[in-house]
Amino acid sequence: MNVFDNDFDIEEYIQKRLMEIENLESRRIFKEAVGKLFLQLHGEIEKEYHALSERIYDEVPLAISGPEIVTNIISRKDYDVTDTYLFPMRKEDLNSCEIEATSLLETLKKQPFYLYPVFLQADYLKVAEFNNPLRIFKGSVKTQHNEYTASFIVRPNMYYRKKIEELYYIFQLNYLPWQSVCCPYLYKLFDVYIVDIENWDNSEIITEAKVNFEEYESSIFYEYVPLWNIQQITVKTSTYPEPCLDKINYEHKIFQEKLIKNAKYLITNTNENITNIRWKNGDLIISAANENPVDWQLYQCNMKIDKKYPNLCISNGRKKTFSDKLRNYYGQNIKTKQEMARLLSSFYVSDFLEFKDVSFNENISQKETYSVDDFILDELRTGKNQQILLVDFRAKQPDFYLNRDIMSFLISILQMYFLEYKCYGRLV
Repeated sequence: MNVFDNDFDIEEYIQKRLMEIENLESRRIFKEAVGKLFLQLHGEIEKEYHALSERIYDEVPLAISGPEIVTNIISRKDYDVTDTYLFPMRKEDLNSCEIEATSLLETLKKQPFYLYPVFLQADYLKVAEFNNPLRIFKGSVKTQHNEYTASFIVRPNMYYRKKIEELYYIFQLNYLPWQSVCCPYLYKLFDVYIVDIENWDNSEIITEAKVNFEEYESSIFYEYVPLWNIQQITVKTSTYPEPCLDKINYEHKIFQEKLIKNAKYLITNTNENITNIRWKNGDLIISAANENPVDWQLYQCNMKIDKKYPNLCISNGRKKTFSDKLRNYYGQNIKTKQEMARLLSSFYVSDFLEFKDVSFNENISQKETYSVDDFILDELRTGKNQQILLVDFRAKQPDFYLNRDIMSFLISILQMYFLEYKCYGRLV
């Protein structure tokens, strides 16, 4: 909100008024005297207004919240190892994928043989079709001397989603309310397995395994590395721990000089009995039962920066507006469509979608969304047979393959507010 309209141009306005003055001498005097005065007055009004807005904004205390989590995905060959913003969710992904096939036949007798992960760059509905446990793809396995016909299956890659689940428990360890993570790329990763090789000679070494993914072939990408803005670091207690007032625990202080300014930190030492975590003058103070200095394992969550990547950085962050800050602090409930629309639009990713309407149904023909918090199993709900709350969105870029994944994130946010309903989204 501004004192003047966003598209108001003071210089253009003064120029139009000048042209309305027919007398040239009067026009010159107006331009030199009154015109400059208006420009200075306009600048001062805007300056004072923004200062007032900042002062009011700062008077509202910040609600306790965790760090903003940003995810992305990139081809291994395109990743810059000197990047200080986004890091691989698994360091081993930066190494070339090698197929360990020394005991292939023995493995196939018991279970499918794992090969490598692939990334399916497609809409959620197409990904759901691809995730068919009964579908068998044909292909070939090459060795140094021969080529064999083989059969393959795919299964959802769960490793990176488990990392998000671990993050949920790390938030609890740090006494922070959970913030759902928007990580659409992780739901498009699949592991490829061999289930059969015709006439395989176990003495040979596999050099290449090629799968014919048929109608999905153009959307399959190999050697992709999931990224996030989290860096794992180790920092030792800066001074010898001091006894707390309870005479049971000890305060472990980490000086701000050992930390990055504007980054946020999560403690991941699950083996330590932590009773309190607080910040004072930039220093991190941890109350724990251990009386000796500790090597603290930290997640350093880097602040969002303006940097270009081949794929879009997707964040679970929220736009910093006064109304949202006020609602977050006082914990306002969602009671109207307008309040629902305002909540959804407060997230950065909402720029891809437009809230249209909400309705209540007994059932729906097709589910277009999934829960990004499906690992949370201890939610308190009011009943087993819940009515469906269906939210309609319009995609601003209809062909964008992450639309339904972003919608799933927003619906997962709504689900926390409407526990008595099963929440789903739909593109209209």
